[in-house]
Amino acid sequence: MKVKNILEQKGTTFHSVDPSQPITDAVDAMIKHKIGSLLVMEKGRLLSIVTERDVVWAAGKMGPRLAEVKVRDIMAKMLITCSIGDSVDHAMDLMTSNPTNQRIRHLPVMDGEKLAGIISIGDIVHALLTETKFENNLLKNYIKNWPGEGDSAR
Repeated sequence: MKVKNILEQKGTTFHSVDPSQPITDAVDAMIKHKIGSLLVMEKGRLLSIVTERDVVWAAGKMGPRLAEVKVRDIMAKMLITCSIGDSVDHAMDLMTSNPTNQRIRHLPVMDGEKLAGIISIGDIVHALLTETKFENNLLKNYIKNWPGEGDSAR
């Protein structure tokens, strides 16, 4: 299964924030859209990502001064992306083992130089479960219809 298959099911909608916006705007957008990350875009170009985890860490560091923090101050320093043609297994590997040495839960998807969408670890788990259930049903059907000793199908 490819990452493009996930986007075909999920859709390519994503939400973004400008790096100069206050982090409180990012929090408001995450709450409004019930999402855990926002892509950081400037003049239509993908720069980074900011996640709820980034916000929590900033809140712990800044305390009551959190409203002074800009998105650029806490966005990911190194952006990890995958390609629309990558396998789901490769995307999952990127989430658990990547140059940041941190696990990531949201992965922007690129189609060449163009942003195609974003997938989450939840999207990957759902896709893999769906694929496993389908394969399981195929195997059960195959076993159920196995030719018996008296069948002439041999």
